[in-house]
Amino acid sequence: MSHTLGHIAPSLRVHIPQNTLYTYPDITIVCGKIETLDHSFDTITNPSVIIEILSASTRDYDKGGKFTLYRDIVSLQEYLLIDSERVSIEKFIRNADGSWQLTEYKLPQQSVLIETVDVTISLSEVYEDIFF
Repeated sequence: MSHTLGHIAPSLRVHIPQNTLYTYPDITIVCGKIETLDHSFDTITNPSVIIEILSASTRDYDKGGKFTLYRDIVSLQEYLLIDSERVSIEKFIRNADGSWQLTEYKLPQQSVLIETVDVTISLSEVYEDIFF
């Protein structure tokens, strides 16, 4: 897939109109024009990729309830969960039929392709200088 990368930001709030959730993902990628909720321009409604960094306190919510809510976002194509306590990235990608497919990455020599923006990140880079 080839898309114009509109914005990558860790500080934008995401609004999900279908369930009225407001949330602050760790990293949000929007392809194309950013659609905002209001004129303050800090709340977007069309993320293409959401990345969350898992911690002991957020792990269960990010993997369960929050992802259930995120799946209501029509524009969302990929959801990545990066574990902060061990080498592990889970990537969920939306299939053409609307279902979600999980791929797990647990080896430092592996790389994750964020297909929506055609960007590859290696686990060795993500976890560089981190000791467990």
